[in-house]
Amino acid sequence: VFGSYDQFLYCLSEEDGALLWKVETGGYIHATPAVFDEGVLVGGCDGFFRVIDPIEGREKTRIDLAAYMGASPAVYGNFAYVGTFENQVLAVDLRKAQIAWQYQHPQRHFPFYSSAAVSDELVVVGGRDKILHALDRETGKVVWTLAAGARVDSSPVIAGDRVVFASMKGEIYILKLSSGEILWKFDTGSPIIASPSVA
Repeated sequence: VFGSYDQFLYCLSEEDGALLWKVETGGYIHATPAVFDEGVLVGGCDGFFRVIDPIEGREKTRIDLAAYMGASPAVYGNFAYVGTFENQVLAVDLRKAQIAWQYQHPQRHFPFYSSAAVSDELVVVGGRDKILHALDRETGKVVWTLAAGARVDSSPVIAGDRVVFASMKGEIYILKLSSGEILWKFDTGSPIIASPSVA
């Protein structure tokens, strides 16, 4: 399942690549869709979250977020977490089809292009405000932040009690998840937009 700049979400057969269905949206789909218990969740440039039936390709739910999204949604239980180009991180209750909480930095209003990483307690997401934000998963309140010195479009990855991310300054970080303490940092000498993979 993948989105396209032709404004369609596509589903192909994994066996032979045949088109099973496609759903038209109202804007570019830059982000990767999420597959969860209720179906396929996709957000895009028309400001909506859509939950699509994975078998029929039928739209089951449409949630108006009133915000352009380049980031991919992270799903935890019945909630999806996503940053927007309206300078917010949103928690969306997928069962109630409404926004549960929203976070915006009090001074630095910049878009979120990074996709969030979610643990039992935290939502961690990078911003174009040059900050990595760790928010309480249930309330959206700030737990800690780390000034990265450059925008963070790369998506963080949570691995056990650590979080890994990279910045446009070219630095790769490993932090303590609970506090944001820097445990390790390496300067590659070149800006990084791609997300780390942990094995």
